Amino acid sequence: MVNAIEKIVGEIFDCNATEIRQFENVANNSVYSFKCNDKPYVFKFFRNEYWPEDGKLQFVNQLLLKNSIPCAELLFFTRDNPEFPNGYLIEHELNGITADKLQSTQSDEVEFYKKLAVLVSNIHGISIKGFGYIGDGEGDSESMYSFFDDEFDDRTESLIEKGIYTELELQEMKNILLNTLRRFDDLPSVLCHGDLSKKNVIVQYNSELVLIDWDDAMSYNWMADIARFTFWMKMNYNEKDYLLFRTAFLDSYNGYRKDEFDDFEKAFHIFISLDFLNFAINIGDENILKFAKEYLTQLVEKSRQRN
Repeated sequence: MVNAIEKIVGEIFDCNATEIRQFENVANNSVYSFKCNDKPYVFKFFRNEYWPEDGKLQFVNQLLLKNSIPCAELLFFTRDNPEFPNGYLIEHELNGITADKLQSTQSDEVEFYKKLAVLVSNIHGISIKGFGYIGDGEGDSESMYSFFDDEFDDRTESLIEKGIYTELELQEMKNILLNTLRRFDDLPSVLCHGDLSKKNVIVQYNSELVLIDWDDAMSYNWMADIARFTFWMKMNYNEKDYLLFRTAFLDSYNGYRKDEFDDFEKAFHIFISLDFLNFAINIGDENILKFAKEYLTQLVEKSRQRN
């Protein structure tokens, strides 16, 4: 791998790649850092030939730069190299550390989430036409409802095949999701990161926060992006800290119809739980599998009680 990186860097930058090292604990792709003429860069190669979809990373990077959102500037992306058939990218490396690696007190965490909320609010101020996948520069669905009407079935088909849920059980979950999405159809489509978590936030040495890893970026309403984030919080904190940090974030976030977020979140967590079930099955993570199934049971039961 090192030899391949050295060859590509030599061809693109006409210089030698030095200090090449691989980042550890990267779930879906392989990421390396290197220097060229003493400047730091990141080299990432992908494990999926279809994800992220072609054109998306370039489109998102230009949107962020245009709107003065701090980001790692993307320099190169291609799927045309036979040594990396699924594609690779090269971008500037940011000076800092991912937030999940920082040692912080509870009060430090509260301040972090307040600050992150301001950054995410600014990102959600970037409008995109249509909902869904954005490799072509706009989503191809007119609403969240229409997008997830199709997407739900695609994401859950394997759960039926594996005997995790029946078609009837999944149809009940889909109805809960779609009935809720219909109520929020007036929320505009905006740029969403798609994988908000501390591991995807760089805390720079000047204390500025920067979101990284835009592979899962989509055009959704803002609530979907935040619901994905609060799901991650629920998996990673005890209930007391979860409520504290979630409140700190939401209080500092600037969002339309924010007082109705709780209703949207409960329904959207059903979809995210199913998505995580697929992920847990594929990687063999019993802890995530157990959490997602138990949480799904709670969400569906609470929905039945409300109705």
